[in-house]
Amino acid sequence: MRKLIAPGQYGYDWSAAGPFSPDRGDCMTIAYQPDLLIKPSGRTAMLLSSGFVLDLLNPDATGMPISDVARSLSQQPRWAGATKAFFSVAEHSVMVSKLVPPEFAFDGLMHDADEMISGDIASCVKVLIGRDRIKAALKPILVSMAAWFGFRLDVPQVKVADTICMATELRDLLPPAWMDWGHLLPPVPETIVPVGPAAAYELFMARYEEVKHLALKPDPGRKPKRSRARHGSECRSTGGG
Repeated sequence: MRKLIAPGQYGYDWSAAGPFSPDRGDCMTIAYQPDLLIKPSGRTAMLLSSGFVLDLLNPDATGMPISDVARSLSQQPRWAGATKAFFSVAEHSVMVSKLVPPEFAFDGLMHDADEMISGDIASCVKVLIGRDRIKAALKPILVSMAAWFGFRLDVPQVKVADTICMATELRDLLPPAWMDWGHLLPPVPETIVPVGPAAAYELFMARYEEVKHLALKPDPGRKPKRSRARHGSECRSTGGG
């Protein structure tokens, strides 16, 4: 097995990490996986930027670096990419985390964490496919991530902030249209200025560092699933931008 660099290990041997280098600004955290005994199928497992493999049929986020979440969300567009300028799920998440009461900031930042896997599915598409069907399929992934990173699910204050963000994005990033958006709350006065994927990654990571102290402590009795794709590293606060 090729030796990989463990998350959180600085002073990398960049020649062993592939084509990425700190000088280019596109280096990635590399996940260490000492117990990957069975090669997982690419049809049912997701490969993340660090090398972490998440088995979607038996999801266990134990050991997933936060940089994987930040990198994927910073490159996932809101509104199916229909915005005037690229606006990422990462930027949306940071905005939500700043609109909720301070004690829910971490929950707000992580509320769309599963969209690193699914992308941001537009509400109209959810209605077309079936909201309950999509939610049921993705919930085990989100529950696994919540258990590892320590955020709470279905927080009402986060839902309120989410609809305010949606209204603000609609005003600032999409064209006027003859559509009924009556379910949304009024937008915030400030205008959204998209920053692009690279800066969005940095914004998400910086906000994570600001609010990670609010994360719930892991349950000491919780045992990680023995997934085909489970990693041995347990560095949840790893950077690696």
